[in-house]
This record gives sequence, C-alpha cells and structure tokens, in this order.
Amino acid sequence: MIGRATRKATLEAIERHEKAVRALAAREALLAEARQDLDRALQAGGLGRYTDQRLGSFKLGKIIGRGGMGEVYEAVHAESGAPAAVKLLSAPYLAEPDEVRRFLRETRIVAALKDPHVVQVLEVGGAGAPVPYLAMELLRGTDLAQQLRERGRVSLRFVVALLRQVGTALAAARAAGIVHRDLKPRNLFHALPASGAGEPVWKILDFGVSKLLDAGATVTRDRLVGTPAYMAPEQALGEPVSHRTDLWALGVICYRALTGRPAFTGGGTPETLFQVVHGMPPAPSELARLPAEVDLVLALAMAKAPGDRFDRAEELADALDAAAEGVVSEEVRVRAEAVLARMAWGHAAGRGL
Repeated sequence: MIGRATRKATLEAIERHEKAVRALAAREALLAEARQDLDRALQAGGLGRYTDQRLGSFKLGKIIGRGGMGEVYEAVHAESGAPAAVKLLSAPYLAEPDEVRRFLRETRIVAALKDPHVVQVLEVGGAGAPVPYLAMELLRGTDLAQQLRERGRVSLRFVVALLRQVGTALAAARAAGIVHRDLKPRNLFHALPASGAGEPVWKILDFGVSKLLDAGATVTRDRLVGTPAYMAPEQALGEPVSHRTDLWALGVICYRALTGRPAFTGGGTPETLFQVVHGMPPAPSELARLPAEVDLVLALAMAKAPGDRFDRAEELADALDAAAEGVVSEEVRVRAEAVLARMAWGHAAGRGL
C-alpha cells in the first residue's frame, strides 16, 4: 500500500512538473513573439522624411508601418482625397541598386496579381520617380498576429475560413509563378470593407521577398530570406523553393492559431532554423482541445519534404474541415502516418522538439 501510494504521488508530481514546464515553454515562446511585434510597433507612427510631400498622385502623411527595407505612409489622393497607403524604400537603401531593383520587382509582382485577397495596387512609381513607390489601398482592420495576441488561439472554423480565402491568393501567385516566401501572421490582414458594410476579408501583404520561379537567381542573390519561425526546411537550407514552401508556412500558421503557441522557437535564428529542419513541436492535440485527426492533417502540412505536403491550400482547408468532425480521408491518414513514422511529433514538456 505504501509503495502504491508513493508511486501514485510520484506520477502526479511528474505530471505537475511536465505541465509547469509546458506552460513555461509556451509563455517564453509567446513572450519572444510579443517582443518582436512590440519592436515593430514602436518603429511605426510619427512623421517621416516624406511626410506632407507629394509622390505621383498622392500626398503622404504619417508613417503607419516599417519593414525590413521599406516604410509605409498613410496618404490621400491629391485630387479625390481617397485614402491610400504608399510604400517606399527606406533612405539607406536608395543608394543600393540591388535593393532598388528588388523593390521595383515587388511593385510589378503585386500589380500583376489580380485577386480580392491580395492588396489592391493603385499606382506604381518606377525608376523615373523621385523615389520608387507603390500606392495601395489603405486597409482598415487587424492582422492575424494582433488577433492571436489578443485571443491566444482561435477555432478550427476560423482557421478553415482563413485558409479558403488566403488559398485563392496563393493560387493566383502560383499561376503567376510566384512564391511569397514570408507568410506569417503579420502578413495576413483581416480587412474591413471600405464601404463599412459586409464581412471582413483576408488579404496577403508584403511580397517584398517573393521569388519568381522562372527568374533564376533573384536580386536577393539567393541569400537566406524570410522569417525563421515560418521558414520551410528547404528555404532554411538554401535549397530551391516552390509553391509548397508557402504551404509549409501556412501549416505553421495554422499550428500557431490552433494551439496558442509558435511551432518553432529558439534562443536565436540558428537554433530556430535547426528546429525547423530537424525537429517537430508537440502534437497540436497535446496543447489544445483538438481532435486527434488535426494532428494528422498538420503533420502533412508541416512535413519536412515538400513532396509530402498538400499541393493546394484548398486541400489543407478541406482536410481540416473534416478533421473538425473527427474524420480524415484514408489517403490523408496513410500519408500522415508515413510522415510521422519518419519524424514524430515532439513532447509537450520539451522546448519545441
């Protein structure tokens, strides 16, 4: 009796310890994510060097966002007064021919994508403009990163609806031979209708590091680009990318949205990329109340080999929709079990491995 009681007490203590470690790891991951978002938020706002100046048809106002190489200004059309957002290169990059070419390339890419779930381009200022710029529709709403900070995690139905809308934009990009290469919660924007009536729609932002598949070496000189926590293994290894590289990122976004914690985190970029290439996070159903079938679907979405993943976002959405009801097709089950046999989900008590 004493032995059984001791064993029971020991097992309960181990379980409490694992829960505490799991909660601590999740808090650390979310804190790191929040720090990054806060740093970006602090960079936005206020006046910029082009505030109150006119570029093309638009008069620029305050800075509303900054990225790795550009600034985004709130603006209005000089004649009609219609609102817009104008993106232009940050001053340090204007003297770099490669960066100018890269920016102009982004403007061509975004302007060529005609899809309601890609931000609408209003005007492009090319090499003849005082400074290269891209005028776009001004979006009102919130990005997925902000929603996840406020809500922690979201429902399967929410994620499926997001996938179906974002999937049409990725299909348009694929048809144009474009890989985004930097999909993440901050680049998925839930935009309110300009009229104020109707439901918000999801739009993909920032094609600044996208790659044209038929263009060979890009002006980025094929250096490592993207956000480490959402970078596909082939991208992290400097190998060729494809449309399935974006689908990997979409799978990792689903994991973050459904479980409330990032899939891959580390003390720095090398550690995070090591986990992306060689590790797996805990199974989603260990972190949130989700059907076990979701584990199978996301195992395919986050498969290390591109050929093991879904081919289209619509397929991922359909599979998650079925998994919400505790169902997966036999094909998905067999493929997912084969993927997990090669690299299983990690343990919830670990740090993403």
